[in-house]
Amino acid sequence: MSRFARIANQRIYQQIVDQISRMIRDGSLRPGDRLPPERQLAEEFGVSRAAVREALSALDLMGLIEVRQGEGTFVRAVTEEALVTPMALLVAMVRDEELGVDMVEVRAALEAEAAYLAAQRREPEDLVAMEEAIAEMEAALRTGDLAAEADWKFHHAIATASGNGVLLQIMRSLSETMQESIVRFRTGLLRIPGMDTVLLAEHQGILDAIRDRDAKLAHDRMRAHLDRVRQMLYGELSATANEQQR
Repeated sequence: MSRFARIANQRIYQQIVDQISRMIRDGSLRPGDRLPPERQLAEEFGVSRAAVREALSALDLMGLIEVRQGEGTFVRAVTEEALVTPMALLVAMVRDEELGVDMVEVRAALEAEAAYLAAQRREPEDLVAMEEAIAEMEAALRTGDLAAEADWKFHHAIATASGNGVLLQIMRSLSETMQESIVRFRTGLLRIPGMDTVLLAEHQGILDAIRDRDAKLAHDRMRAHLDRVRQMLYGELSATANEQQR
């Protein structure tokens, strides 16, 4: 008999996070316990493996589990603070908020220029890659998945379309950190009602500008998109940093 309740509603990954963290809190899962493999978890929850993967990424960021290469995923010994819901994900993000601000600023500098160049140099196959990524994000609105991988695909497709090999190589060298940051950003932002549709519309707006070869608009929309991420997640910290630089 399965220990896990099947998932039926929206925000699938968040429900998985809530259920596993609740089991850790009530002692059903103890420090050192090994979680079932990803495929088995997907079957027991009745969800896709992508939803399980995104939930495990969030739990790892929260410090509730750890992945040991070649051994599996294990429950960590955690503090009571990490188990407070629904703020647990936000608490996890605050741990490295200064690094988070730095990452958004780096992304804004790189990706606004990438969007500018992409609007001038994009090829039909580049547009197809961006459209497919947005279609995956749109599907996530219906399934409740985090869509972090689709988000990364979209931004990587823009870097590819820029035609700048050095810029693309920088993006690829930072890919692991950037993908982790996207998981973190979306985990926090998607807790805000309606933010999923806002983010989807912003990505679509960037694509439209690139398709229309409007380089300035593509640059400005990408910059505005990443400025929104920074403001929504790190507004107070960003304002403090700006004051210190004056």
